[in-house]
Amino acid sequence: MERRPDPWVPFRLWVALTIALFALRAVSLGTPLIWLGQIPGWFLLVMVMVTIVLAARALLFPRRVVPWRDGEPGIWAEIHHDWRRLWNRRGR
Repeated sequence: MERRPDPWVPFRLWVALTIALFALRAVSLGTPLIWLGQIPGWFLLVMVMVTIVLAARALLFPRRVVPWRDGEPGIWAEIHHDWRRLWNRRGR
């Protein structure tokens, strides 16, 4: 069986970096590391936006999902079969 990569790994890493940067900025305002408090707000906003893009990519393009197995008819055949079964049940 083929191992598929986890699509959430880049998202998790980026969220960890973003939270760490937010924490460093918050802690540095009350310590001698005042230069860390000079991180601009637009930079943090860009990091949050990248986080949202990575989450959307992981949701829209899950690389671990197998659409169907060999020999299965597919989603449209299953929908057609369910629809036909529903109409046959109503006709009786």
